Amino acid sequence: MRIAGAQLARTEEADIAAGLVETVALARARGEVVEANGGSLRVSSRDGLRSLRQSGHINDAHYAVALLYRGGFEARGRDLRVASLEPGSGGGHDNDRFVAARLRRARMLDFVARADRAVAMSLADKPVALRLLRSVAGEGASLSVWGAGRAFARNREVLIKALDLIVALAKQVARDRQNKNIS
Repeated sequence: MRIAGAQLARTEEADIAAGLVETVALARARGEVVEANGGSLRVSSRDGLRSLRQSGHINDAHYAVALLYRGGFEARGRDLRVASLEPGSGGGHDNDRFVAARLRRARMLDFVARADRAVAMSLADKPVALRLLRSVAGEGASLSVWGAGRAFARNREVLIKALDLIVALAKQVARDRQNKNIS
């Protein structure tokens, strides 16, 4: 049963890989920009966050912290398995690398949880703020799917307020880590 399950999993992974190759080829043929970031493929010309940055709606700090948020947001949906760590040339399990990867993932997940909490609490009068953050920063959706004209401008303001909160949070986290390392 285990062997059959493992073969099925390999077949599914091969199908997914083939689908990704096809998607990348089609996107590039249409002139879209495809980026590989830490193993993830992203058609960045369709990324709502990148569009906001390129059009000057958000600044570099907003963009950087939103990408940090996205890394953690995406990590929530997947588990870190030993097989995903790409064993080194010596083969086998590298426990130090595995533990370091787990720690990075835990920090990313903690950052997303703290960011979500900060936005939900600080912008409680704007309940759409957390949904916008998750949609645009977390999933890469376009802000324009939430409305055009005045709705777009209003949602952009709310998203910027959420990103401002997360920029401040990221700075605080960095200071806390630095102080902890000094102690």
